[in-house]
Amino acid sequence: MIPSLSPSLRPSKRTRCNLVLVIRGLIALAAISSTLSSQESRPVNAGNPSTIEDFRAVDASREPYQRATDVVAALGVSRGDWVADVGAGAGYYSLRLADLAGAEGRVFAEDISTSGWLNARVKAFNLHNVEVVKGEVDDPKLPADRLAAVLIVDSYHHFTNYTAMLDKIRHALKPGGRLVIADYSFIEHRSQARADQLKLHEIDSALVRAEVEQAGLQVVRCEDPFVKWRPGVGNTRASATDLWLMVAVRPQ
Repeated sequence: MIPSLSPSLRPSKRTRCNLVLVIRGLIALAAISSTLSSQESRPVNAGNPSTIEDFRAVDASREPYQRATDVVAALGVSRGDWVADVGAGAGYYSLRLADLAGAEGRVFAEDISTSGWLNARVKAFNLHNVEVVKGEVDDPKLPADRLAAVLIVDSYHHFTNYTAMLDKIRHALKPGGRLVIADYSFIEHRSQARADQLKLHEIDSALVRAEVEQAGLQVVRCEDPFVKWRPGVGNTRASATDLWLMVAVRPQ
């Protein structure tokens, strides 16, 4: 028979509670350490991203090949703004806009086929101010008269009903709100019919300017080229296709 401890040698109730807390803390620390170790040993998967490291590998080429910081700056986004990334794709620009708009703002990441990558990015970066929106070919499903800015990067040439899309975007913008479009065009293809340019995933900035103005928006800036084509990893264009950038506003 094991003799019991005398009352004076027994640990107090507070001591026992503290011991329990310490043990629980050590268990939690071990779990975190195991998770971090697992993440460190996991190779970066840029082909099917799901972690922050994966997406950073995917995003690395955006700055040199699209001047991404300058594209975002053209929107003039401030804290608390409501903005939209139309044709969001994997959500690279939605992430950039979420940081600029802040917790008080809101970003609508719209696409007609909301990819798993877009939802995975929102989850990986914990983007509470980003709302994924599944649009339609003639309607991006954006709130009316509320947005400070709308961004369309490498997606305008995919619009099969650009007239309806531009009309909806104009009505989504607040008076004075900005629309920024960046897309690709090879100068030797610009004499081709619009439909033929689209087959090449390109569109002439002059065509877009006319369409934007016809929709009731005022073009205030057009840089063509905005980025000159150059070969290298990250540039998905096989031909020497330059990127142009256009800024338009909804009249007051």
